[in-house]
Amino acid sequence: MPHLESPQSEARFQSLFKKLMLMEAKLDELLCLQRQEQELRVHPPLRAEYLDIIDVSKLLKVEQKTIYNWVSLGKIPYLKANGRLLFLRAEVDEMLKRREEC
Repeated sequence: MPHLESPQSEARFQSLFKKLMLMEAKLDELLCLQRQEQELRVHPPLRAEYLDIIDVSKLLKVEQKTIYNWVSLGKIPYLKANGRLLFLRAEVDEMLKRREEC
């Protein structure tokens, strides 16, 4: 069994130590990049931009059937996506404001 004090063992130890130091530096770099990515990540707005029919009926305090009637009569603007009715939050808020003023 070779001794640790031999020149070959010392060279091998130094080579392994250098490799470990390189790995540590690369891990530090990856952690730094991960932190930067988290800082740049886009966060969703606090209030959803679009609401579904359930949300709108709760906000306006009417039944979903009423919302469907308003859609068919053109009384409320909407979008249709994947078969779902969606309503722009700003427009619903405007309707709420008008109802409160009356």
